[in-house]
Amino acid sequence: MEAYSHYNDQNLINLWQQGDEAAFESIYRRYLMPMLSIAYNKTGDREIAKELVQESFIDLYTHKTSISSDTSIKSYLYVILKNKILGIYRKEKVRQKYFANIAGKEITHVDTTAQHIETRELEQLLKNEIENLPEKCRMVFKLSREEFLSDKEIAERMDISLNTVEQHKRKALRMLRTSLGNYAEIAILLFLLKK
Repeated sequence: MEAYSHYNDQNLINLWQQGDEAAFESIYRRYLMPMLSIAYNKTGDREIAKELVQESFIDLYTHKTSISSDTSIKSYLYVILKNKILGIYRKEKVRQKYFANIAGKEITHVDTTAQHIETRELEQLLKNEIENLPEKCRMVFKLSREEFLSDKEIAERMDISLNTVEQHKRKALRMLRTSLGNYAEIAILLFLLKK
């Protein structure tokens, strides 16, 4: 790649459009780290930053024939990256608004870790934690949330008092909220909405 170090962006564009793939690789190497730095500073997540930068270079590559030789590659790439970062912000705002609406409350803070846990992972995490509940708590919770039995029906099926059913339900929810932390309510909501 050293052979291209003295070429400016316009020279590299011309060479690339003439079929010199090494010229594109030189552009990639030239702007990779600066773009990763920008993406990481804006998202705070290294993996997301890598994905956004890679997508930006893919977009550049797919527009190979339409790029003018006097185009500033630096500006071109930074605009693509900026739009992708804004897209991430917009998706996150929509996601937060959606969960705030279904929860009936405003979400003012979402833990950074929770932001990137996929719905399926949340559901699986909740299922795992339900299985870790004490046996009777787990049975009461499942009969109530999965089979939609009333407290009276649960009491009759398990041969326990109504008061005991209520105690087990409160205990189950308390334990789940403790074990699931900042995203307990979202996980439980997802679980209920899937039924």
